[in-house]
Amino acid sequence: MTHICFSSEIYHLDPKDLIVLADSNTELKADCKDKVVVLIGERELYNDTKPVIKDTLLKGRELVKDAIAQNVPFIPVRIAFVSRIRRWDFLSPLIRVLRYKHKAYSSNIYHIDPFEIRKLKIERSFRTPENAYQFSNPKYQMPEIERKKLYNKLKESMQKNGYDDNFPLDIMLCRNLGIQDTLNQGHHRMGVAIDCNIHRVSVMFCAAGQAPKFLHPLFRCWAKFNLWCKHILQD
Repeated sequence: MTHICFSSEIYHLDPKDLIVLADSNTELKADCKDKVVVLIGERELYNDTKPVIKDTLLKGRELVKDAIAQNVPFIPVRIAFVSRIRRWDFLSPLIRVLRYKHKAYSSNIYHIDPFEIRKLKIERSFRTPENAYQFSNPKYQMPEIERKKLYNKLKESMQKNGYDDNFPLDIMLCRNLGIQDTLNQGHHRMGVAIDCNIHRVSVMFCAAGQAPKFLHPLFRCWAKFNLWCKHILQD
């Protein structure tokens, strides 16, 4: 039986990115109250030999059409995915190494306001000129002047050309403790876009699985606290 999981957050996406999606298999059901639901497919980012399962619209086509007709720039969307982890596998959603073995990406990219992402508080760090490209691994450490130079180069490019859709932000669904979505990759692009007051960036979603439902109430609080601690320690 297909196990459909849902994002912890609602994302405000461009309806024009949604209208091009085919409808999901009618046998699948969106077991949630949200009005618009996108079911992401499966795309191996670093393996072109595997077939791509395309994203589909699970729920809300008429609302998407109405939003486009009214020229609404973004509408609230819940993201769904089919778990690639078996129901009885409690460890893989919680442990990064195991989780990443099952990870797959959405077939499409979507557009969103980065300020909306910041409101969701799903960033694992806030990148600024002061802490740009500052990594704990000694292998990737570089002098401060070089770090700031890279950050400013990205900022100058974005100010001149806008956000490059070829480099979408990467949001992993249910990444933190198998329950909380987080920004997976793109913290520098995210920080620069906000510095440049850009209100439209591209994003892709990835997912593997989800923690068992009976653990959600406990893990949801724990995951939020975990993100809060990361932000406090950074400040």
